[in-house]
Amino acid sequence: MTGRELPAGAVERLRGLLGNEAVLEEGAGFAEFRDPFEGPDARVHQPAVVVQPASVEEVQAVVRFAAEQRLHLWTSSMGRNYGYGGSAPVVNGAVVLNFRRMNRILEIDAAQGHVRVEPGVSFRQLYDALRAQDVPLMMSVPDLGWGSMIGNALDHGCGYGVWGDHAGAMCGLEVVLPDGQLLRTGQGAIPGSPLWSSHRRGFGPSLDELFKQGNFGIVTQAGFWLLPRPEVFAIGNIQCAREADIAPLIDTLRQLLQAGVLQGHPMIVGTPDEEYLGDKARSPFTLANLKSVLRPGRWNVRLGLYGHADLVAARRGILERAIAAIQDAKLELRTYPGNAGPETVEPRDYISAGIPNQLLLERLKGMFGESFGHMDFSPVLPFTGEAALRLDRAAREVAARHGLLGPVGMLLNQRSMVAACMFMFDAADARRVEAARAAMRELYAQAAQWGCAPYRAHVALVDQVAGIFSYNDHALGRFYGRIKDALDPEGILSPGNHGIW
Repeated sequence: MTGRELPAGAVERLRGLLGNEAVLEEGAGFAEFRDPFEGPDARVHQPAVVVQPASVEEVQAVVRFAAEQRLHLWTSSMGRNYGYGGSAPVVNGAVVLNFRRMNRILEIDAAQGHVRVEPGVSFRQLYDALRAQDVPLMMSVPDLGWGSMIGNALDHGCGYGVWGDHAGAMCGLEVVLPDGQLLRTGQGAIPGSPLWSSHRRGFGPSLDELFKQGNFGIVTQAGFWLLPRPEVFAIGNIQCAREADIAPLIDTLRQLLQAGVLQGHPMIVGTPDEEYLGDKARSPFTLANLKSVLRPGRWNVRLGLYGHADLVAARRGILERAIAAIQDAKLELRTYPGNAGPETVEPRDYISAGIPNQLLLERLKGMFGESFGHMDFSPVLPFTGEAALRLDRAAREVAARHGLLGPVGMLLNQRSMVAACMFMFDAADARRVEAARAAMRELYAQAAQWGCAPYRAHVALVDQVAGIFSYNDHALGRFYGRIKDALDPEGILSPGNHGIW
């Protein structure tokens, strides 16, 4: 999509509003806000300028200026969501409104078990603050801890702990609307309310979901519920060697999750077989190298148990008996005290232990090189072995045809699965980047045939995903458009985000 040209003097006006250091037009700092896997000659999904406000008042000033000048703004918290385009805007030439300078931890309430943060606060920053103050709360984190807590949650991002549904863990938002007005949702609409981060709803319709995966407002702070520090936690994995094991494995895990025996969001990773690889000569992207990064087994489940020692022991016993019924399945668990940190937790257990890290990216770059790139395929699926095998076979077949590596991952909810398939390639080769996008288009089309769709998409592919939600002549998308037209008729805020407007 083609954006609007910046009017003469716009950058100078932005510098006047925010200060010179908060406006980026060139150099390495500016380059961070493009798609990290596109070459320097890319001509689409490019920012015109990047602005980094330091307060909600500065956000309001930028929004009002954008409305006055009819500029497109594209909101980015940290811009680390590389598998989906980083900070690159859908509409070319947008002003990227980035929140790295709004990074205050506004509240930590250990008794009520919540925190309140600005969008520039990363998982790592909050974890370090909780550890430094010995706050008895435990976080849920995604695979890479450098991202924004708010940005991840607004995009329906997932972690692996008890509050691994990060969007569901949010409680009470502060939002700048397209006209620059400030809105607080839920109990926050009561001046001085002590319940803003403790009780989700207010009086009347709940608006919080409108501001997730959309472009109806800019979230400038949010509350999150965290887990009270458990007495102990047990982290480990289940390994299955045969492809056919996936059906009994998934049936077992679904029953344990629905019964409350398993906690958080276990993840299944499937290692592809040799015969499904594409261009085997494309070193270093080979199965052997991939297997050195992934855990062993055709299927490997990462999971955790949390709470009082007696409860964890009881859950462990039930889990052990259930897994013993799957032929040759291996269960391994390691138990830690609730306050264990990176000094004592094994690195392979960091994620389920709520310890933010970069180990996955470091290992992948160490194996495949600094130009390692990836594009992610993440459909929501039925919680069945049949759906898992269908995903696995489709991903391997498409990856092979396009010369990509495509290990399959599935995060488990109680009644659904969210796929996390990372298609890997050499980002220094423009042909490999386009091959990954072509693979995504094919897989999106296949998912639509299953009655499924990704819950996230690369900025270049959002319209294709939005088009899958086509019931009654795309009634849902048309309704989103009516809301957008009412709130933001000039399309100032993130036009095209998730296919809206």
